[in-house]
Order: sequence, then C-alpha cells, then structure tokens
Amino acid sequence: MKRLHNWSLILLALIGCQTTSPNPEELNGFTHVLRLECVGGNAPNLQSRIGALDTNNPIYDFALVAGHAVPVERPCVVKDFFGRKSNVSLIRLADGYKSGEDTDWAIIRFKKIKTPNLVRYPLEPFEINGPLNEIRVRFAQAFALPENTQDCRLTTLEFPNNTQRISHDCRAIAGQSGSPLTTIVDGKHKLVGLHVGHLWMLDSPETRRPDRKGYINVFTSDMVADIKQVIARNSN
Repeated sequence: MKRLHNWSLILLALIGCQTTSPNPEELNGFTHVLRLECVGGNAPNLQSRIGALDTNNPIYDFALVAGHAVPVERPCVVKDFFGRKSNVSLIRLADGYKSGEDTDWAIIRFKKIKTPNLVRYPLEPFEINGPLNEIRVRFAQAFALPENTQDCRLTTLEFPNNTQRISHDCRAIAGQSGSPLTTIVDGKHKLVGLHVGHLWMLDSPETRRPDRKGYINVFTSDMVADIKQVIARNSN
C-alpha cells in the first residue's frame, strides 16, 4: 500500500475476512482493549488504547500500539479497566517509523497482566478477501469501555497517483489511537488493524466534498513478521 500524500489534507488528526456482523452477545464480558498511559516531564500525559497479542509467553505480555502514543523518553504503564496495572519495560518502534503513515506502530512489553477474559490476538495477518465494504469490523464503543461492541464498515479511499488508505466509519475520539479493529472468524477474535487517527480532507475521493474519516493500519504479513522478530529477541 502506498503512503498517502498531503494534497487533500487540511489536518491529520492523530487520536489516537468475515463478511457477516458478529453477534454482540459473543463479545460481552471480554476485554478487547487495555489502557496505555505515558507520563513524565512537563509534557501532558498521553493516553491511548492497545490490543494484547497472543504470544504464549508465561512472563510477559506484548501489545501492538500506535507509535505516536509511546514516547520512548517517558515512562509508560498499561492498565486494565479493573485497576490492575503493569509498567512498560520495552518499546520498539516500527522500522522507518513515521507518525500518521503505514509505519505508525510499535510493540511494547510488560509483565503479564492478569485480566479476566482478556482477548489476546493471534499473530496472524488479516487477509482481505472479497469486497472491502462487505467486511464488518468491531471497535470500542467509547473511550472508557473495554469491549469491542461498535459495528463498523471498512472502505478504501483512493487518491491521485494511485495512493490509498483503508478507512472506517467507527466513532472514535481522542485517546483511542492504537485501539484494535477486530472481527470474528471461526469463533475466534481476529485483529484487522489498529486505529491511527482521522483524515481531514478538502476533497474527499469518496464524497467529493470536505470530509473526515477514521483510518487504520492493517495487520499485514510484513507487520506480523516484524513483530515476531521483536518478540523473539525480547522474550526473556
């Protein structure tokens, strides 16, 4: 996927396949997202949301986060919605990290958090099969809720010079950068991608007028390969 040019943007606001909609009853009672808070110095605290990965590590949890939400010079802590917390002991930004681009992601490590019914997403890339607009995904309903109960649709925004972004119509607010968009395949929760921010466009290729759309970084095979390398080097 080629990166998005700035020809149509007035602002890049970082706030951060199943073709049938999952039954909301299958999602209730699960924790799909954890809180990430980074503090320190005179800068404002940063808060975002993260999805834990299924690595079978008995000591550590690893999570996929939005890269712009983890300043490496400031201490960060992971919290669940029950008050449990764990200090982040490792931050690895994607190679070639750039805020707002395809490389706007990072991996963090923290002591295994004992959250009941915490969904840990398999390290399997999300394959787009069939029309994108038929793929239904789930997203956190609000900033303070741990479950992915919001039902959303994906679309592709096509820009000049063959550039594109995969966008979503979920409601998202500041602090949800890094929140996982998920789906259910064969009864299992699968990671589709992570919310990165919003595109503000003077001339949307979808509506041909000023518009705002949320967009995601898809959980690709390249990203999965990079994540596995990071985990393999930092599992002890």
